[in-house]
Amino acid sequence: MRLARLEIATESNIGRRRRNNEDFHRVAVHPTPAGHLVLLAVADGMGGAEAGELASKLAIEGVSVAAKSYAEHTATGRPGIGLPLVMDRAFKLAQRRILQEGERVPSRKGMGTTLTAVLLTEWNRQAVVGHVGDTRAYRYSSGRWTLLTQDHSWVAQQVRQGVLSPDQAEDHPWKHMLTQALGLAEVRYDIFPVSFAPGEVLVLATDGLYGLVPPEEWTLGNDLQSSLENWVGKALMRGGTDNITVVAARFR
Repeated sequence: MRLARLEIATESNIGRRRRNNEDFHRVAVHPTPAGHLVLLAVADGMGGAEAGELASKLAIEGVSVAAKSYAEHTATGRPGIGLPLVMDRAFKLAQRRILQEGERVPSRKGMGTTLTAVLLTEWNRQAVVGHVGDTRAYRYSSGRWTLLTQDHSWVAQQVRQGVLSPDQAEDHPWKHMLTQALGLAEVRYDIFPVSFAPGEVLVLATDGLYGLVPPEEWTLGNDLQSSLENWVGKALMRGGTDNITVVAARFR
């Protein structure tokens, strides 16, 4: 997808060992009086059977509804409430939908999902990131990748406290244990602003990609979609041990 100031690409694969794809992602472009409001989102569900798949879908649908509602509101000419508040409402709506589904269907109670979402204004490249769990957001700038989000996982917490080294965390048996996720009775998530310059790239990815193909190996070609397909192909060649999902945006 190509907009005036933005190129967007997505790629998702079930991998080689899972029976279903519990990842869910969304790209939505909404017109506003100032220009395009863009939503990029990636979620990685958990909960067994089809519950994880449903949880990630509910999360993505929740943030999508909030983004669309905000765009429709601004289209009327009324003042907006600000993207950070929109993102907060989006995450609260996603959380509420997941908990309600767990109450409605007992077998789905306890399902949850990670979620990393970005609302950005194409016309000035300003964005707000919402994040919970261990899906990640990266920025490519000046020839290097930088991690924008912090994992909400037990091993990441131990690394930040100096208890584990990054290498120890990578091989730790508890590395997939999350400390925060949508679907928990009480959840804490991060919301923060970020701005981008022409030529920079934003990537949202699940651990099925970055766990097998680290950012140091993410090469970017002229066509963003082909680049993502190459990354996912490498993850599959290395075992495809999890679902693999990536969404990217290159700013013009």
